[in-house]
Amino acid sequence: SNSTELKHIITEFQRIALAHAEIALNLTHNESDIYRLPQSNLRQRIVHVFGKGINSNLNKLETETSIVKIKGFVGKPEHARKTSGEQFLFINNRYMRHPYFYRAVMRAYEKLLLHETYPSFFIYFDTDPNSIDINIHPTKTEIKFENEQAIFQILQSAVKEALGKTS
Repeated sequence: SNSTELKHIITEFQRIALAHAEIALNLTHNESDIYRLPQSNLRQRIVHVFGKGINSNLNKLETETSIVKIKGFVGKPEHARKTSGEQFLFINNRYMRHPYFYRAVMRAYEKLLLHETYPSFFIYFDTDPNSIDINIHPTKTEIKFENEQAIFQILQSAVKEALGKTS
């Protein structure tokens, strides 16, 4: 249906917008603006995409090791929602789906979330392109990392540290 297709377009637009805050982007549907996003920094872009209410919910996340640099924002546990939709992982400014790293984030939230709630997170990985393989799925959204177990531990620790700053 038209509404389902529009929802898919908005989801893809959000992924691109969150990966490239340095670019101004607009999304128009039936001559109405859905998004009019100015060039901004990452935090401002998240606020422009998801609304001003998310700003006070975000904890900064940042860590750097020899194999990966991780930055972004994680939502405070008390603001977790009953529905998913604000969980984003990016590798070298490209959206990715990574169930293993998703699990690392969720483990960092263990015992902090109410039953069946989902925290917001916007996590950006930077690593050597030679240490990843993007050709494991036709959509190119599933990525294989050389050091997945090490990155899992680094990610989980970084999320716990970011949550610990305010919890």
